[in-house]
Amino acid sequence: MRTYLSWSGRYMKPISTCTVEADTAIVPVPGMHIEAAEWSGNAELLEIRLPGPLDLESTLECGQAFRWNRVKGPDGRTWFRGVVDSIGVMVTTDDASRLLVLYEPNGTDRDSLARRIFSYFSLDDDLDAIHRFLLEEACPESRHRQHEVIKQAVRHARGLRILRQEPWECLVSYIISANKNIPAICKTVDYLAQSLGSPAGLGQYTFPTPQALLEAGADCVKQSKCGYRAPYILDAAGKVLDKQVDLLTVQHLPTDQARHELLKIMGVGPKVADCALLFGYHRLEVFPVDVWIARCMSVFFTDGKALTPKEARQEGSRRFGPYAGYAQQILFHYSRNVLRGRL
Repeated sequence: MRTYLSWSGRYMKPISTCTVEADTAIVPVPGMHIEAAEWSGNAELLEIRLPGPLDLESTLECGQAFRWNRVKGPDGRTWFRGVVDSIGVMVTTDDASRLLVLYEPNGTDRDSLARRIFSYFSLDDDLDAIHRFLLEEACPESRHRQHEVIKQAVRHARGLRILRQEPWECLVSYIISANKNIPAICKTVDYLAQSLGSPAGLGQYTFPTPQALLEAGADCVKQSKCGYRAPYILDAAGKVLDKQVDLLTVQHLPTDQARHELLKIMGVGPKVADCALLFGYHRLEVFPVDVWIARCMSVFFTDGKALTPKEARQEGSRRFGPYAGYAQQILFHYSRNVLRGRL
């Protein structure tokens, strides 16, 4: 079933239902409050069959993306609201077998959106095969301590997927991330979108284009509380706009060359470049290193040997090979949420 909903201000009510396929429709609760859903119009529900596990909480709140927020949905459950490309969406899962996507049609091609959502959540990644590789080849049982760490981390984040984010927004988000905690990053990125982006539906906004940021200027950008990073953001905007750094070309370069291109931008060091490559370009062989990962690699994988970020990155890439990115994010999520003070 496909359910159409009419939204008025901050409330939604079902107005009609039409049969599209022989599935049970989601029945919204009339008058259910949706936090900050200040818009009106029709919303359409898209259903995508899940080919494997997807844990939205782990995926969207693990620190790889910064513009997803929990909201109470039309059916009383928790949904996540964000933007995929230029389209505002709300997503939730149904019995671990379906991904439900609520969006304002407004000329949006339904099939195109379904393909983009499938790609954005990397539903083509075979998580079972990736986890087997990490457990059986990267950290076999013969290396008991390392195997147990990966085993526990995978169990904690079984449905965590590496997103395919829009490269420009991903790059700027990680420029902003330097020396900021995740809530502060989220506020800055959201401020830029609301101030300089375009309406995307569901009360959301697109991330501002390079041109929009340059036209706004430093004073406006600084109001986002990005601090000393404002010149870096504008340098990135200028170099991307005039093709000194071509983000489309980066997509097709070998990883080392792609990293070299991104490093041309002020404020982009190895960690920021690697995060942009992993989360914006789906380079799963990349292993970004921050303080959590450096500690984790030292304690569990090199017998407590102190590692520089470069050494930790090289060790992670060597050990985890083609799925180093998944190992990094699984370990990062596990370290922050389970180990915490034990590292």
